[in-house]
Amino acid sequence: MNFKLRNLVAATLAGTALLGFAGTVLADTTDDIVNALMAKGILTEEEGALLMKGRVIEKENKQKVPVAKVKDGAISFETPDGKNSIALTGRMHFDVRGLDADNEQANESDRDTKTLADNFEVRRARLGVKGKFLKDFNYEVVGNLVGSNTNILDVAYLNWSRYEPFQIRVGQFKQPFNLEELTSSNNMDFMERSYVNQITPAKKPGVMFHGVPTAGVTYAVSAYQQNNWGEESMAEDGKSFAGRATLNFAELAGWKDAVFHVGAAGFNSEYDILPATSSQTTSSASQDTRATVFSFRSGGRGLANAYRAQIGGEKLTTAAYNTPGNYTAQVENKAMGLELAAAYGPFKFQTEYTGQTFDAAHVNTGNKLEADVKAYYAEALWMLTGENYANWYKNGVWGAVKPKSDFDLETGGGMGAWEVGVRFDEFKVDDTSITNVGGATSRFQGTTTSAVSGSEGGAKTYTAGLKWVLNPNMRMMLNYSRTKYDTAFIPIDVASGVVNDKEDLLMLRTQFAF
Repeated sequence: MNFKLRNLVAATLAGTALLGFAGTVLADTTDDIVNALMAKGILTEEEGALLMKGRVIEKENKQKVPVAKVKDGAISFETPDGKNSIALTGRMHFDVRGLDADNEQANESDRDTKTLADNFEVRRARLGVKGKFLKDFNYEVVGNLVGSNTNILDVAYLNWSRYEPFQIRVGQFKQPFNLEELTSSNNMDFMERSYVNQITPAKKPGVMFHGVPTAGVTYAVSAYQQNNWGEESMAEDGKSFAGRATLNFAELAGWKDAVFHVGAAGFNSEYDILPATSSQTTSSASQDTRATVFSFRSGGRGLANAYRAQIGGEKLTTAAYNTPGNYTAQVENKAMGLELAAAYGPFKFQTEYTGQTFDAAHVNTGNKLEADVKAYYAEALWMLTGENYANWYKNGVWGAVKPKSDFDLETGGGMGAWEVGVRFDEFKVDDTSITNVGGATSRFQGTTTSAVSGSEGGAKTYTAGLKWVLNPNMRMMLNYSRTKYDTAFIPIDVASGVVNDKEDLLMLRTQFAF
């Protein structure tokens, strides 16, 4: 082949190869040209074979190169066949709080109340990965960057999702109870979840069967472990079970701009807790070991503990801080929950209720504690900028708000999405009973009578919120909450005699997530 002809062939092949990036058809044309040149004798068989070998290697390399994608600021990599992917996820919630309460000075001087009062707080900082492999499995592993060594792992699960109506999940994940909990903290309506959420299983290790049998219908049942460190036998098996089912009548009827969600859930949890002496009290070290059966923090992450039920364990031979006893207390917690959410266009109403019973018995002292707990909330929200809530609802949970026009941080253009909302939530503890046989005394705290049967308690919280969603990755929230306690009480371990009747809390959050 002469020099000019070889240059023409090389240029033709190079140009065609470059055009081949635009699609498979042009890539196949390159092979056809080489074959035609060989058939006309312009290329020898050896030259043609060499070029074809290079094409094969090129195709194989293209099939191995991961495809990078960017969606809503999140970066992911996917294999060309679409069967495997990995994406980096993260969130950071930075809060500012100001608390005004009758006993604010007493709270600040007592560590056991855990009252945050006026403070800056990195509320959440998490980093993780999620994706799929072998097409039919998806996974997520997320770690906490703030907190203690007991919550380093946030979630870690593997989900078999080949068939949407029937899926299997194993690992540590959110249990199927409570719409608020199942809605991501990145997408919550207010800065903090309601009282209902404070007595739910949340994220626990276990196995779950779940699915979407048809559009607008979901179900989930799980078996899980309440305590990460393990459980001894309680009743028969010492394990916990939860279930939830939801219907979106609007989706069943084909109403695209509306949501009419109803749900029912329940759980039966049996587990052990280990009483220990206090590690936070400002008074002297104690011989009394106690374990918290349940507790409430006031609305908006205010006073802790606003109410607490503790069963007494053994008395140690010597006084000490943060020292466990030798025997556990057995707890059975039964619950039912109801959900309702209705949305049309830029308006949304949502409410949840849970009724629960707690029965605890210490295996060594014979002490017993029982209580009935009720909690509910009702909220109403309005997207001032006109976004449609139905766009963010899928399979029984709420997703992220997507503004009609993102706010441009460089030019200041775009409005983002603006929302206002109000919420009322309440918890109530009644039908309480204590049987003290030996060892440390069981007690109810956050009520006027702390260590006798019939010690009732509760609180009501009113919250107003303003939310600005700048773009799918950033939002700011301003919340004001007022909490009114059913009975004025002396905060836990505070002996000042200053009782607490109410508190006001102003909160601001700056949030980034991807």
